[in-house]
Amino acid sequence: MPDQKLTFSVIVPSRNEGDDIRLALESALQQSYPAQEIIVIDDSTDQTPAIVKEYADRGVSLIDGPRQGCCGARNLGLKRATGDVVILLNADVVLPADFLKCLRPHYEHGADYVLVESEVMNQDSPWARFIEMQHRWEYRGRDDIEWTEGFSCRRAAALSIGGIPGEFSLTFCRDWLLGRNLARAGFKKVIDRSILVRHKAPPTFNEYWQVRKARGRFGALGQHFLWQRSLPYLAGKFLIKDLRTFLFFVTVMPVVWRVARISAHSPQPAREPPHLTPILPRARQSQAPLGLRRECHSRADCRQIRNPTHLLRRARRERVRRPRPQ
Repeated sequence: MPDQKLTFSVIVPSRNEGDDIRLALESALQQSYPAQEIIVIDDSTDQTPAIVKEYADRGVSLIDGPRQGCCGARNLGLKRATGDVVILLNADVVLPADFLKCLRPHYEHGADYVLVESEVMNQDSPWARFIEMQHRWEYRGRDDIEWTEGFSCRRAAALSIGGIPGEFSLTFCRDWLLGRNLARAGFKKVIDRSILVRHKAPPTFNEYWQVRKARGRFGALGQHFLWQRSLPYLAGKFLIKDLRTFLFFVTVMPVVWRVARISAHSPQPAREPPHLTPILPRARQSQAPLGLRRECHSRADCRQIRNPTHLLRRARRERVRRPRPQ
């Protein structure tokens, strides 16, 4: 039987998310099928708590966090929530207005947790675009994933397996274990890629690098605490991994550099993509070598023959300025 009174709780862990927290809260409050409650579990030292308190009269609750990272905050939110289904939302995620409305049929027909599609919203930044391309390359079309932005599950199912496992002396992200443990416990998973949530990605190299370093740290801590890998084992493993990466750059980058230098002499270099470069008529193309030879009247001009792209452009400009015969 479909759930007649299915309720949703939105849980947002936050730590110094003053620049982004409004994105998640506004999108959660503007749902066409309203959430029963929105809970922010906060570990911040910035203005985030003050921002969240502005939404108190709109049903947003603020809970002081356990200082155990995002996974500890999510576990606390699971215990405090009262809805049938919980949405575990990051502070920089924007939900579509019909997000809960689209999730509801899946849970009414027996789903225990639902994964959706995500997209980077600030793709004007090259680093954010790279993250979006990496996501498309690595994850789209796969059905073995167990965690996405906008992850949701039945609260009773999550509590029955103990939430996100582990309370460790060092904090590291392991939220994907919730989905994996739900699958191992036999709960039903649904992936609906027609539901799209948008999120911010690091827009600068410095922010991107900080995220990459954090994920590398999470990988080492996860293997040590979750799978009891010894420190000597991890030291050897990551040394080999770093050496392999170094050798890759040593062997590949010289080739890339040489190709880049050669391509600079192309009549259509990378900064002038073919789809943006006007195609000259065949007759004008055949005149290009003559134009190059006419330009080489001095030693300075002849030295510039090393850069034929420069001379080709000069020849084209000369042909444009040349008056047409009447």
